[in-house]
This record gives sequence, structure tokens and C-alpha cells, in this order.
Amino acid sequence: MNSLLLITLLITTVFATPSVSTKEGLILGSTSNTVDTFLGIPYADPPIGNLRLRRPQPLSKPLGTFNATAIPRACPQKTLTGDLPILASFPAEVSTVYFSYNITLNVTGEDCLTLNIQRPTNITANANWRCSVTAKLPVLFWIYGGAFEGGATSRSDYTQLVAKSIELGEPIMVVAVNYRLGTFGFLGGKELKAEGNTNLGLRDQRLALEWVQENIEAFGGDPEKVTIWGQSAGATSVYSHLLINGGDNTSNRTGKPLFHAAIMNSGASFPAEVIDNPTAQSIYDRIVSAVGCAPSSASISSLECLRDTPYEKLVDATNALPYLYSPQGFHLNYVPRPDDSDSFFTASELEPGHCIADVPLIVGHQEDESTVFMAPTSDVSTSAALVSMLQAMFPSAPRPALNKFVSYYHGDADTGAPFHTNASQEAYPNSKINSAVMTDLPFVFQSRAFVSSITGSSPICRRKSPVWAFQAAYGRGFPLLGTFHGSDLVLMATGQPRVPYEDIVGRYVRFVRVGVPSLPAGKMEWPVYGKKRELLQFNIEGERIIIDNFREEAFQYFRTVRAKFRY
Repeated sequence: MNSLLLITLLITTVFATPSVSTKEGLILGSTSNTVDTFLGIPYADPPIGNLRLRRPQPLSKPLGTFNATAIPRACPQKTLTGDLPILASFPAEVSTVYFSYNITLNVTGEDCLTLNIQRPTNITANANWRCSVTAKLPVLFWIYGGAFEGGATSRSDYTQLVAKSIELGEPIMVVAVNYRLGTFGFLGGKELKAEGNTNLGLRDQRLALEWVQENIEAFGGDPEKVTIWGQSAGATSVYSHLLINGGDNTSNRTGKPLFHAAIMNSGASFPAEVIDNPTAQSIYDRIVSAVGCAPSSASISSLECLRDTPYEKLVDATNALPYLYSPQGFHLNYVPRPDDSDSFFTASELEPGHCIADVPLIVGHQEDESTVFMAPTSDVSTSAALVSMLQAMFPSAPRPALNKFVSYYHGDADTGAPFHTNASQEAYPNSKINSAVMTDLPFVFQSRAFVSSITGSSPICRRKSPVWAFQAAYGRGFPLLGTFHGSDLVLMATGQPRVPYEDIVGRYVRFVRVGVPSLPAGKMEWPVYGKKRELLQFNIEGERIIIDNFREEAFQYFRTVRAKFRY
């Protein structure tokens, strides 16, 4: 009995310390049940000191033996919510959603360019997940959201997803990337453009994809089967990677594609003004002024001064910018912005003559995306106030166009979010209209316009790869919010509700494995998006096919003015 116990302990010890030898060093991880986890693996030099506000640099020093078992440092975060007194009147389960946005990450800082890897246990390079023969696992590369101001790999644990893929007999591994946010990752202005140091968060993600190409095989992954996946700002990041370098997703290191498929949850095109437009420049100038780097007779430039500024002062200046959530409205400070100073990111949306990477796509949205953003905005209680909020978001949009767009929404079950509900689900006067407009304008209609532009009889960009589109509606009945932005993150974290979880994970895993989101025989076929504009809707009780034509009159008007609605 004692011998058996000793053997069991030895096996447990071996499984608890999986190790992988890479060209940078020996990476030590941990094991839980059937999944190995490696946390906080550096993929770039720390962007500190003179590397602050510069393009990420590949690792210049070996890691040696690296203990990848501690929760990794998150990149600097911006506070997303201010005082929201209306929460006191919300049902407890609704208020809890907002409290989750205010969870403080214990360890943050600039030295944060790391990634996490989760894989089935007992994997070695070129080894099968069950039986030591050559077999590489497909890779799902996760990019978190958070309005380009918050988020971290430490908020996502994909043990359950990897374990589910094993249970399905189609094992995959997940890589999650930390990238710079806010002032540190998406600051614009003419000063940064002159240096070519713009859209740094996207450049971080791109470098991490390059790292995967060079290193994932050592973990048992297949660099020729990488699917990029993001939610919210992460989905917009995925969209950006489809556009970067004019749609060329070739690795600078291997000459092979960086990714081979893509999934976008609750985000696609985020049309933005150029990197040195007045909005971006005003934020740069505001940060410079707040930290005491305003132009003077000093011998250093404002940008050099920002690089010398104490970290805490930059964080405080960033937190002084408007909140994403507030009673006064929804506000975005940072988005990826086009920069024509090089070929990296010259457009933030698909345009004639600018194609995207030709890979299979899944694109989808939550039915009631922006209820979670607009339910607390109690000061925006009239349509006129809503138009003023939109004008601040889209400074170049003609006010008559904004008025016209808002006029299509009446707050009823069809044009008020949460949809399919009556006035009892209004948080304050006009909240259902506010939520519906903000669900469609940045999310639903942008996605519909995108998938329509690459499918059908006259696509802007001619591609061979298919597109599948979905709507998640499994949150119907949740008070005030319905199936809100981020419901899919709750689903992935908890595995509940069970039916849509099984459906979505099963299709995602299959898509990562073979590029088609099919399920076993007897399950509903997910039609490719095309002239019929068919969506797969995920519901609490299962799936069904719907047509992507809800609020069509508003969408057709949106198409005529879309080019004027830029952040």
C-alpha cells in the first residue's frame, strides 16, 4: 500500500510540473486535472524606460529556467466606471454585473507583455495527446476585450474549454495574450506618428503571434493551425489583424501565415479618424498637460518627457479621462486609428481596394449588446440627450444624420433593448431606445455591414473563404440587460446555461480543428452567410436559423451615412 502511495505521489509530482524547452529557455508550468497551464511567459522585452511608447521588441535575452506558475502582471488599467447611483435601484443580479467590472487587479505594471498557454496534459513536441506519436494540436489565440483600456489574461481561465475539447475527442490548446492598453498602448497624436510608434497594442498582439509561430511547436501546438479569437475590443483587434499590411497575414519570421481562421465576438469594424486627428491629438495633449510635460523651453520634447514621467503619474492622468460607464453617457477614449506613415495599419475598416486576410471567419453578436453600457446612463433620458452623446462619440457626423438614425427607434419590443420586452424593462426614461441605438450602431450594424461586404454577389473584397454569423439570445429574461455585452464571457467561465455552452464550444472547437463550425451528425447545419443573410441563433433551449434583417430600415439608412460615423 505504501509503495502504491509513493508511486501515486511521484506521478502527481511529475504531472504538476510540466516543462517545455524553447529557444529562450526552459518553461515550467502546472497541471490541474487534464490541463497543463503556463502563465506569464514573456514574448517581448519589457516596454519600460526608453522602450515606453515604442514598438515592442522581441526578447533580447534568454529566459533561462522560467517558472510559469504565478498569476502574470496585468498591463496598466484605466478605471472604467465612475459613481453609478442608479445601481441601487437595480435587482441584485444586475448590480453584480457592474461590480464585476470594478474588480481591482492586484498586480499591474508596464512589464506586462506576456502570454498564457493551456493545453492537454502529457503533450510534448511532436507527441500525440494520448499516445506518443506525431500529432500537433490546433491553437486558439485569445485576445481579451475591455474598450482598449482594461483587461488581462488573468481574467480568463480556459481550463474548462481545453478539458471540453479533450472530452469531445478534438483537443486544442489556448494561448492568451497581454497587450498594452490606454495611454500606454493606444495613444495617438502627431508626435507618435512622426516616430512610427502608433497602435502599440496591436503591434504587441502581432509580435505575440510571431512568438507563437516560433515557439508553439515546442508545446505540442501546430503553428499552421492558429485561430485568432477576440471579444469586444479583442474582436475589433481580430478585425484589425485581418486588415493589417493590406490583409497580408504573413509572418515576418517564418514567411508563413500568422493565423488561419478568426472568430469575432461582439465586435468588428470600429471606423476611426486618423491617428493625428483632433480627437486623438486632444487626448495626447491632455495627458501631456496632466503630467507636466506641456511644451516649454525645456530641452526635451513632450514625448521624451512622457517616457521619463513616473509611472504613477501616467496612470493617474489616464484615469482622469472620461469613464466608459457614467450617468452622462458611454465614452471611448482609445481605439486603433489608421496611420499612413507605414503599411502596418492604414485603414480601420474594409474599403474598396483594401482587402482582408482570406481565412474562414465566425462573426457574431449578443442580442442586447449595449444594455450593459446604457442602463446606468440615467442623465441621457431624452432622444436629444442621446444625440448629443453620439455627437461627442462621432464629432464629424452631421447632427441631422444622428437625429435621423435615432428616429428609427421607439423603445418598443422591436426597437428597444432589451428586445422582445415591454416598458417594464426600462431602467429610466429612454433607456430602451438608448440601448437599442448603441447596440446597433457600434455592434450589430457594423458586423452586418462587414459580413455583407465580403459575401453576396458584389463583395468589396473577393475572398474564397466562408463566413458564418451568429446571434446569442440565451439571456432573454435577465432583468434590464437581456443577453448583454459580455454574456459570452460569463458563459465560457461558468459553463452555464448548459445547452448554449455545449453548442457554442462544440462548434468553436470544431472550427479551430478543421475550419468549419459543424457538430456531429443529426445536429443543425450552420449555413454559410450569403445572399439569404442567415444567422445561427443560440438560445437557452438550443439553436435555430434566423434572418439577419431585424431593424432593417434603420440599417439601410446606416449604410448611407456609415462613412460619417467615425470615432
